[in-house]
Amino acid sequence: MADMDDRKIRQAAAELAAQWQDRANKLLTREEKAIQEQMLKLLTHPSDKVVLTKMIDQCFRSHDNDRVADQVNHLLTDFGVPGFFSRVEKLLIQMFMGLGRHFPDVAVPRMVKQMRQSSSRAIIPGEVEPLHKHLEKRKNQGVRMNINHLGEAVLGEEEAHHRLVTYIQDMADPDVEYISVKISTLYSQISSLAFEHTVDVMVDRLSKLYAVAKQNTFTRRDGTKVPKVVHLDMEEYRDLHITYQAFIRTLDKPEFKDYSAGIVLQAYIPDSHPIQQQLTEWAKKRVAGGGAPVNLRIVKGANMEMEMIESHHFNWPLAPYDNKLDVDANYKRMVRYAMQPENIKAVRLGVASHNLFELAYAHETGKALGVAGQYWFEMLEGMADHVRRAICEMSGEVLLYAPVATNDQFINAIAYLIRRLDENTSPENFLRYSPALKTDSEAWDFLKDSFLESCDRIDTAPFGPKRSMDRATEKFPEDVGAYHSLMFTNEADTDWSLLANVDWAKSIRDKWMMDEGAEPAQVPIVVAGEEIFDRDPREAIDSARYDEKTGQRIVVANYAMATAEDADKAVETAKADPDGWRSKSLDERHAILDKVAHELRKARGDLIGAAAANTGKVFTEADPEISEAVDFAEFYPHSAKLFEALPNVKATPKGVGLVVTPWNFPIAIPCGGIVAALAAGNTVIFKPASAAVVTAWELVQCFYRAGVSKNALQFLPCSGGEVGPRLVNNPDVDFVILTGGTDTGMEMLKQRPDMFLAAETGGKNATIVTAMSDRDQAIKNILHSAFSNCGQKCSATSLVILEKEVYEDELFRKQLADAAKSFKVGSCWQFRNKMGPLIHPPKGDLKKALTTLEPGESWVLQPEQVGNNPYLWTPGIKWGVKPGSYTHMTEFFGPLIGVMEAKDLNHAMELVNQTGYGLTSGLESLDHREQLKWKDGIKAGNLYINKGTTGAIVLRQPFGGMRKSALGAGIKAGSPNYVYQFMDFEDVSWPEAGPVNKETSLLRIAQDWEIDLKWNRFPQKISPDLWKTVRAIKSYVYQYDKEFGREHDYFTLRGQDNLFRYLPKGRVVIRVTPQDSLFETLARVSAAIATRCVPMLSLPPGLDNELTAFLGTRRGQKFCKDVAMAKQTDKDLCAFMPKVQRIRYAGPDRVPMEVFEEAAKTGFYISRTPVSMEGRIELLQYIQEQSISVNYHRYGNLGARAVD
Repeated sequence: MADMDDRKIRQAAAELAAQWQDRANKLLTREEKAIQEQMLKLLTHPSDKVVLTKMIDQCFRSHDNDRVADQVNHLLTDFGVPGFFSRVEKLLIQMFMGLGRHFPDVAVPRMVKQMRQSSSRAIIPGEVEPLHKHLEKRKNQGVRMNINHLGEAVLGEEEAHHRLVTYIQDMADPDVEYISVKISTLYSQISSLAFEHTVDVMVDRLSKLYAVAKQNTFTRRDGTKVPKVVHLDMEEYRDLHITYQAFIRTLDKPEFKDYSAGIVLQAYIPDSHPIQQQLTEWAKKRVAGGGAPVNLRIVKGANMEMEMIESHHFNWPLAPYDNKLDVDANYKRMVRYAMQPENIKAVRLGVASHNLFELAYAHETGKALGVAGQYWFEMLEGMADHVRRAICEMSGEVLLYAPVATNDQFINAIAYLIRRLDENTSPENFLRYSPALKTDSEAWDFLKDSFLESCDRIDTAPFGPKRSMDRATEKFPEDVGAYHSLMFTNEADTDWSLLANVDWAKSIRDKWMMDEGAEPAQVPIVVAGEEIFDRDPREAIDSARYDEKTGQRIVVANYAMATAEDADKAVETAKADPDGWRSKSLDERHAILDKVAHELRKARGDLIGAAAANTGKVFTEADPEISEAVDFAEFYPHSAKLFEALPNVKATPKGVGLVVTPWNFPIAIPCGGIVAALAAGNTVIFKPASAAVVTAWELVQCFYRAGVSKNALQFLPCSGGEVGPRLVNNPDVDFVILTGGTDTGMEMLKQRPDMFLAAETGGKNATIVTAMSDRDQAIKNILHSAFSNCGQKCSATSLVILEKEVYEDELFRKQLADAAKSFKVGSCWQFRNKMGPLIHPPKGDLKKALTTLEPGESWVLQPEQVGNNPYLWTPGIKWGVKPGSYTHMTEFFGPLIGVMEAKDLNHAMELVNQTGYGLTSGLESLDHREQLKWKDGIKAGNLYINKGTTGAIVLRQPFGGMRKSALGAGIKAGSPNYVYQFMDFEDVSWPEAGPVNKETSLLRIAQDWEIDLKWNRFPQKISPDLWKTVRAIKSYVYQYDKEFGREHDYFTLRGQDNLFRYLPKGRVVIRVTPQDSLFETLARVSAAIATRCVPMLSLPPGLDNELTAFLGTRRGQKFCKDVAMAKQTDKDLCAFMPKVQRIRYAGPDRVPMEVFEEAAKTGFYISRTPVSMEGRIELLQYIQEQSISVNYHRYGNLGARAVD
């Protein structure tokens, strides 16, 4: 590296920067001064930026001028008119709010035109005539231009092809010299895991573009002909290695040996400098071999907000530097390295920045190294143009980076505008201080000091990647996890952008992708501590490679199937608990389950491999399952301590639990059920789905290796139609945890109506898209929700309900079809495929749905079988689904979307709720008013706003439905309360009560009774029950105020709200039996009142006891003044059941079989846990849990939250 005096360079750079700034100030035009004054106001009023961002982002989504006018008026009414607007703009806004909003067809087009004109300094009009006029103007000014098309999001391959054609036309256009291209616009199906495939596609498409660029030249103002340049922009961190490899591999092709293309590296990514060094060594060899040099543009990076969002959401280290000082130091380090004489000959340099100190540093470094004229400066079009003019006048050439968008594409420029607004107004950004910046000001001194400080960091700023996850070599300290830290943290998924993890995935494939004729694995059952292989064997095949025509059928494993005798022995062993699992303390159980979490981490690769071989699940879908399984193993025993720690209750296990699980989530769901039951102290019999036995076997071995005995957890694959009912109907099975179809759960209840069943069942999930949505984002979210895991998720979006304007939007329809058609379908062993095989060839409802249309429906995208494999089907989209139709009302569980039209949001919500299911539901809308209305009106357990409807994460979005999507108490998996269901509780002392925020009539009654009890004003016989009731009411009111009456966000992630709340169950019948004590009745009524339910006392005819006597007193009448009462026989109660949401008995022994049988017909849950004084336990019988997940950020921008 050439020697140079860095101290002198710094000093000279500071002096040059001041000269540039002084000259720039003299060059300011009146218009530019006015803009600077506006920017100063914006910077001093952060809330103005919030309003501006919202207006840019929200007000032009709809094509209906009425909707636009309404949204503008709503925002300005709520937030006020931004103070940075000019007097004329404020006057226009006032006129609009006063009169113009009532004439939207006149006012809105003018407003849109004004906004387009205001942004035209930063975004060049893309129509042919104005674009070429601008390019010609800049050419005549001696300014080079680098254009970047902003267009709509590239979601499918048709749009990617269109974008490539546009770029090729640019390279053939004599007025265009230089274009910037993002790889995400060339290929819609970029996959970090399918690294080689993605790079190959990029090389193919870049080759076509480079070939045209190479054939054409650009004529500069002086008549000089120069080669045209294609520059690869850098985007997200995940695309770094793909972009770099695509660039060098394309240029390694012989036909491009003499072509100079360009690439960008971002200094805020610490990986960039090592890649710059690799690029430089590669380019040196290329030049030494007679090849052309390449171009490098060094930028700071403008995607920090989104990188921070990703880091928070995935629990990955932040990829960029976390401070401006290191970014600036790395920038100078990269510039200094690039300017070394031996380097710049091979890699020509564009220094891109608006920071005058950085540009001056580069200028002085170049001068010191003798490479002046071998680099150039780059700036953004429309940003501080007076500075650009000063630099051009004093120091030479500047290349302008110019985003381009047509009027029709202006909505797609919003992301760019918001990112630039964030970047340019960040506290440490040079442009933030640019308005009215003087070299004798405090602001200038601050910028200069920051510059000099970063110079001191050049050699010490961290070097190399901050993300280092390597699944092949990672080690897990023994003290990691909630058992040791007393805190729960979600497990991180695999970061596929790291090449080491791609190699790890290949090693999994090498191990688990069996050759034809290979010896299958042998999977036993485990009963009474023994592995038993000699049972009826079944074959598990690799469905991804099945060929119906040739008969190719690769057997992955042979697995044993349990007999009825095995089932009986398993229950007998579980009841006996010979290894004493139920007698262990919670701390002892937690210590073992902590080891289970460690074993799951270590087995991640084998679990992914087993899921792929056994169920055809693609790696990117299987990997999050292991993370979720680890989360369950960490969280459930941790959450059980909440109940175990209650000093006033004694918690005991229920006994024997049967866990019955599906094939679609063969790792996470079984693990969750098993861990929950074990954490509560129960012994467990695990019956996996027959289609996922191999994966289940890999899972249970993690438990066995961790120290869970083969008596405490028995593994019992068996026939669901023959042996399964034997397990379910065994009276020694105390509870069943089921995840499966609604029909399966209903059949279980039919067989054993009094069974305690905790079941998450099916869903007919819908996403509503309103005219106020980001439609590109909506399509992306819908397709992931609908087609990930082939749509074989109970949470998958099956219906898409479009507001009329969106339904009639041909572009939306075209983009949706293009994006879905572009999904790659095939073997899970080929990483480029997003969809693998179905678990079975389609039959029944799914086969009918995939192959037939109902009246009024048409195919936007018709699904097809892929080749000779009946397990492989492409996605399908039906348009024109009618209300109440088969497609509307039926769960299909496959890769199919039904699209419906709704008049408005209210109508759309009616269509969603009409299905009777209530698992997940999605809304795509940027209008906060619509979001509030939707949250209050949709009947579903998991709500998602502006994000996909799948992928719930433990505690972040506890998962479970309502209505037909849940059987049992409706307590969500992954919630703080899930384990509670599998424990019994007994009051042993008075419950805790504390201060509350609001007095209630119920609390006043308790206080009055307490005084009367102290003065012996109640009959002595009922006083003990009333004391218990008083203490219970205080606990109920306290716990409602503390837990049940508020929303909880356990993680407060950046850019995303994850709210967990409790809804009142509704109308609750308090069923009284002769055995019920006065306390048991009054406490249940009090709990219903405390939780805002509507209670009704149901009394058997002829009841005459302490309760009825008390209810007849003045105090009893006051207590029950808002409580309906009815005298009902058991038969009457059964007939009344459809009119209420819950029936609460005082204990399981009080419920007549007649009532159980009637409830089983519809899956109605009879609450019958013993009545507790402890509000944290009792109130769970009267609520419905709901999770709401909202992406509130916009391209990383946090809006008002950032100001707060």
